[in-house]
Amino acid sequence: MPANRIEGRSEVFADWAWQSLVVTGGCSVVLGVVLAVWPDKSWQVAGFLFGLVLLATAAFQVVMAFGARIHPALKWLEVFSAVVSLVLALWTLDGGEWVALLSLWIGIGWVLRGIVQAIVGVWSEEYAGAGGLELIGLATVAAGVGVAVAPFTTLPPLSITVGLLTVALGVSEIAIGLRVQPVTVGTF
Repeated sequence: MPANRIEGRSEVFADWAWQSLVVTGGCSVVLGVVLAVWPDKSWQVAGFLFGLVLLATAAFQVVMAFGARIHPALKWLEVFSAVVSLVLALWTLDGGEWVALLSLWIGIGWVLRGIVQAIVGVWSEEYAGAGGLELIGLATVAAGVGVAVAPFTTLPPLSITVGLLTVALGVSEIAIGLRVQPVTVGTF
C-alpha cells in the first residue's frame, strides 16, 4: 500500500508531483552551477540563463498549485505567482545590458515565490512539513530582497550570487519532493 514518508500524510501531493519537484530542483541546481562557474558570459547568454531561473521558479509554483492538495485560494495564489514569474522571465530574456534590472526582476520573482511558499506553509494543515516550508519561503524572500537591492554594477557578481542562490533553491525543491515521495510499505 503506498504511503508517504510522513506518517499519516499520504494525500497531500499527487503521485506525479514529487517527481516534478525533484526534476525542477535538479534543473535549478544545474542552472545555478552553470551561472556560478561561468560568470563572464555574454549579455544575451546571461539574460537567457536568468530567464531560465525565473522559468524554473514558475515551474515549481505550477507543480505546487496543481500537484498539492491545498486550499483553492492557495492554488490561485501559486498560479498568480507563477504567471508573474513567467512575465519576469520574458522580460529578463530581453533584459538588455542593465544589471540593476536583471537583479530587480530576479529579486521580485523570488520574493513573490517566498511569500507564497510561506503562506502555503502556514495554511497547509495536511502538510506535515509546513514549518520547514515556511522557513524555506522566508529564506527565499530574504534571498530575493538581497538580490533586488544589492548594488550589483557588473554581471559577474550578479551571476555568481544568483547561481549560488539558485543551487540552494534547487536543493530545497529536491528536499520537498523527496519528503513527500510515496514509498511502498511492505507487509509482513
